Amino acid sequence: MSLLAYLARRILIYVLVFVISASLVWALVRFAPGDPALTSFLRVMMAPGVTYTPEQVEGIKRQAIELLGLNLPLHEQYALFWRKMLAGDLGYSTYFMAPVSEKLREYLVHDLILIAPAIVVSWFLGNYIGALAARYKSLDRVLVPVIYILTATPYFIFGLVMVYTLGVTLGVFKPIISSTDIKSFLYSPSPQTFYEFMKAYTLPFLSLVLVSMGGWASGMRTLMTYELESNYARYMESLGFSGRKVASYAFRYAINPQITGLGIQLGTVIVAGLALSGIFNYPGAGIALIYAINFRDIFLIQGIAIVYTLMVIIFNFVIDVLYVVIDPRLRHGMMGG
Repeated sequence: MSLLAYLARRILIYVLVFVISASLVWALVRFAPGDPALTSFLRVMMAPGVTYTPEQVEGIKRQAIELLGLNLPLHEQYALFWRKMLAGDLGYSTYFMAPVSEKLREYLVHDLILIAPAIVVSWFLGNYIGALAARYKSLDRVLVPVIYILTATPYFIFGLVMVYTLGVTLGVFKPIISSTDIKSFLYSPSPQTFYEFMKAYTLPFLSLVLVSMGGWASGMRTLMTYELESNYARYMESLGFSGRKVASYAFRYAINPQITGLGIQLGTVIVAGLALSGIFNYPGAGIALIYAINFRDIFLIQGIAIVYTLMVIIFNFVIDVLYVVIDPRLRHGMMGG
């Protein structure tokens, strides 16, 4: 299989995955219990100091149903969903009273500055610590219990513990984040806004990094142990190569599965980031998703799910391409030699 054929096949698979995922999201929000038109209807009706006649009430309710397109047959709603989405229109949020794409741009920036650095830092630290644990047995006895505790601890439990200890009890960081803490630094950077930003940002960042790091360290420790006990490693030792040189060769082979795992782990970290948004009140898509579910905002729910699914798919495709570039065995196999 040539490189172009491989890439074309992967693109086709990921396009199919996206179509199925987006269709499932559309179906789930449509068939979930509750009346999505009721939210926008009640928000208009509850405007202070305004009264409506029964005819006006019926007119407002009818407009809400038409706005959501719920007056159309299901197959027309589905076709409209794809037509609008391919044009970049994710619908109108009945909770925020604004286009979903507009709100998601804001939340996406906030989530990226939390999730992207957390993934990179946890991956590098976890692989480094795992490699050290595999090479040095004395260090392994100390690190393994810590690695297992981090790996077994759910993100939200770790987040709650950090909120209570470092936020509430010690008061080192902010236990509850205000969106102002994040936005002030992003749009008006200064030493003071950076200080407030770090006090708010550190706890959710550490929660993501430490728990993710445990998984990477555990995986790298297992892979490095296998490589260091392999025939080529023993042969290098018999030839007089230093332990550091043998470990560097073993690390090159052990790191490849970890790169592949990076794409798989991204989905878990994104879900964890969404969950931690609720714990820390971080102004990301997790908070918006809570509002959307509580107020039955179907366009916001499906917009968040689809955009973040697309992020995971694109990232996995990039990892697939990167894996071909860094692994000469796979690349040479494609070229037939």
